[in-house]
Amino acid sequence: MTAVLQDPAAAADHLLRHADVFGVAQAAGHTTALAAARLELTLLPLPAFAADGYPVEQIRLVILPPGDRFHAYPRSGSSRPFKHRNPQLRDLCLQYNRDDPALLWLPEDGLEPLVTLVHRHLIFEEAWRRSGEWPCEDAPHGDDRQAPHRIVTTAMRKELGRWSRT
Repeated sequence: MTAVLQDPAAAADHLLRHADVFGVAQAAGHTTALAAARLELTLLPLPAFAADGYPVEQIRLVILPPGDRFHAYPRSGSSRPFKHRNPQLRDLCLQYNRDDPALLWLPEDGLEPLVTLVHRHLIFEEAWRRSGEWPCEDAPHGDDRQAPHRIVTTAMRKELGRWSRT
């Protein structure tokens, strides 16, 4: 993430031309006055979802120094409802910070997995708008307990083991 913070324009160009990540149709990078990296991205839906009318998404991804925190702001369809969006900042609620590290994006994962996380989340939001159901297990909002979210599905327990960082 250091390289993204040092040269957001180069990071955007990498996403657009060289990255192994699906659907980045446009990308531009800038440094903000507070030395954060701001990436403006246009993300295409997966082909099967495009055929079903899922929208092209505009997103602003802001990565804060030293690269361990980020915010993702939907820039298209502002009147659409979002199930997982923080009410005060209006950014997407992408992670449950008390989950096992295997289920979280961490800075050492890099930019491509972060963009994929955002992209997948936007697809999930559209699926939820259409069906009323979140397409996978999701963590609760407003949970003030200090414990991790209890994994309840067999599929998610398998993923936890599959992606274990230990």
